[in-house]
Amino acid sequence: MANIVKLHPAADPDEVLKAATGGIYESVVILGWTKDDGFSGRASLNLETADVLLLVEIFKAALISEAVE
Repeated sequence: MANIVKLHPAADPDEVLKAATGGIYESVVILGWTKDDGFSGRASLNLETADVLLLVEIFKAALISEAVE
């Protein structure tokens, strides 16, 4: 696993989701704010709760340590 988290800017959520299609990911976690200011999270079926938490913590650590491109 790489130790750099790539942030790919996009104009809107639809562009982000479209860019993530095409079989480049084995597993995904999507976190975001809904249009009515609610928080929503989703994950692919091949992830257990612990796997989702691990992905979130890895991403959080990379953001905190500024290991992002």
